[in-house]
Amino acid sequence: MILGIGVDLVDVRRMEAIIFRWQQRFLKRIFTDKEIHYCNNKKNPAQRFATRYAAKEAFVKAMYPKRQEGISMRDIEIGEKENRPMVQLYGTVKKYADEMGVNKVHLMLSHDGDYGIANVILES
Repeated sequence: MILGIGVDLVDVRRMEAIIFRWQQRFLKRIFTDKEIHYCNNKKNPAQRFATRYAAKEAFVKAMYPKRQEGISMRDIEIGEKENRPMVQLYGTVKKYADEMGVNKVHLMLSHDGDYGIANVILES
């Protein structure tokens, strides 16, 4: 059964400007160390950060349709398993997902030029 669906689109140029302005202060607030390392070792880091940010936002939209306060974006980690994107949950987000009965998270990522997009489907 589908418990939630979320989608988000992020402008890579906007993400690049935010990273340039706030640097590590922004990155450390939103992304895990593993995500920062992954993105910074790619050809276009801002594009990777934008796509991962879109994935986190899409997950939040799927899980919390009315936007819960106090969600830490660092509790949602976007990684890869067997060359496919995957979501790893921690802390209160993981606890709430378990309470909701989320057994599977489907994640699709795409980026093209100035945009990164993500789609999340939560399944019980």
